[in-house]
Amino acid sequence: MTLDTEWIQQQLQNIIQAPFTIVPWCPDMMAEGKTADSVIPDRSFVRDNKLYFPFRASAGELAAFVVEARYLTDRERKLVEALLGNMEQVWQNGPQLSDNLIYSEEERMNRFGQWLIQQAANQNREEEVPDELQLRDLLSACMVPILLNGEGTQEGAITYTQLHRLFASYFGGDVLLTPLDEQSWLIMAKTELLLGADDERDKDTESRDADFTESLEEVLTAFSLGLYELIANEWVGVFHLAVSKPSIPLQSLPQELNLLWETIHLGKIFHVTEHIHFSWELHLERLLNRIPKEQRVLFLEQVMKSSVILEDSETMATLDIFFQLDCNVSETAKRLYVHRNTLIYRLDKIKQETGLDVRTFNDAVLVKLYLLLYKVTKRK
Repeated sequence: MTLDTEWIQQQLQNIIQAPFTIVPWCPDMMAEGKTADSVIPDRSFVRDNKLYFPFRASAGELAAFVVEARYLTDRERKLVEALLGNMEQVWQNGPQLSDNLIYSEEERMNRFGQWLIQQAANQNREEEVPDELQLRDLLSACMVPILLNGEGTQEGAITYTQLHRLFASYFGGDVLLTPLDEQSWLIMAKTELLLGADDERDKDTESRDADFTESLEEVLTAFSLGLYELIANEWVGVFHLAVSKPSIPLQSLPQELNLLWETIHLGKIFHVTEHIHFSWELHLERLLNRIPKEQRVLFLEQVMKSSVILEDSETMATLDIFFQLDCNVSETAKRLYVHRNTLIYRLDKIKQETGLDVRTFNDAVLVKLYLLLYKVTKRK
């Protein structure tokens, strides 16, 4: 049997997205003290800023696949070594070579993405992750799930390899990147990459208290802001991020994916000016979204004697900031860059037109509910 080295070269280039060349084996390539037989167990070595992957193409003959070292991460280097080792073993055992013998990381994660979508759509039918994907061990760790969702058609779409390298660099470690469709990707990173080992240990103890929960949310928020800026430098067009708290994917990933999809959906409806949405911040929005439209319309008609003023963009922006800052007049004025008296004038005008004073708790709750229901009803 003869292996098609050009076919292997093409497969490597498709998988790694980097140019590989084939060179005949030369003893000068080997490191000092190496023999032809001792090279193969090492699988690869660097020389003159190039990575050499020795490969026994036929009995007693060696060749090498060569690529610039800068193109490959350590993880991709190991992947190439494993693929070539698998092919060599197949050649020695004698079966015919087929496309099924070589699965790229992208192909594997594509398969996982399709399986995951099916599971998310059929929550009543629980199935285990297929063995051939070899993901169960990885999915048994506590991880932070993040959904990346683009809007519209992206020209010059970013590739799987580009995104994976981008995320691995930002997280400072390996991540699982799962394509869901042309515009959606599920990103999963081990919790310790975000929180550190100490925080991870604390999380697993029963003594965890509210202080840890707050710090967890703060860390995830800050991390997500940085991730958004990183993606924005590479992504063409508008995109959103949905972030959930750490969980063990093997136990709850289909449910987590549905939660992230819902978080994206609710974020777009209720917070149209934002592009990062956190599942733990949308409890009220999630509840209101489930109210039938007829009930929402009835509430809107009954609670407000006049809603004209609330259709003004400046008033809406003022109220959004006012509620975000816990109805603090001074802080809201600073955030809006207006004088405190100017803000008070706006709030008095709202009271005059609607009969509701948002500086009091009960009226503030009613106006907050009104704004949220108005947003979801207007867009449906």
